Amino acid sequence: MVHSPTAAAEVEVVVDRSELYRHLTRRYAGALPDDVHEAVQYAVVVAYETSVMREPPYNLQAYVTTVANRVMSRHAANARRFVHPERDGMDGWSPFEDRDSPLVTTEDHETTVDAGRVIGAMPETYAEVLRKHYMLGLPLEEIARQEGVSGECIRKRHERALRYARKLFL
Repeated sequence: MVHSPTAAAEVEVVVDRSELYRHLTRRYAGALPDDVHEAVQYAVVVAYETSVMREPPYNLQAYVTTVANRVMSRHAANARRFVHPERDGMDGWSPFEDRDSPLVTTEDHETTVDAGRVIGAMPETYAEVLRKHYMLGLPLEEIARQEGVSGECIRKRHERALRYARKLFL
């Protein structure tokens, strides 16, 4: 089906961008603002092209959110795979093995993660607990004594920190 230029002018794409920005920044907490902006713009363009070229989607907001999530998941996958200059330290480009933070590795290359980058993207209280427990090897009870709180409090903080870290990879 071919649309005339006048029919294309009648198509109006109305998307709640603030809701889309809010959703993406919460779901991809470690993402760069430019990546989020690019995903939103791309999703709006795809929605407009879909509306012009064929029948518009029934739920435009859900369609745009799905497209933006796919774009952001590609950005997140690329961020895990490559070292970007804006995410690297003052020394410029450097391979992962030369960094001072250890790599958390598994058999699968896709799950190789820079621990320093994960801890840097977290709130300070969560990052401190994870750094002391996993990178310095302190038990949770020792961390609780250093912080001046109960062991239960540190265990809960550790659980919340792990949940927050998992969100960074969704």
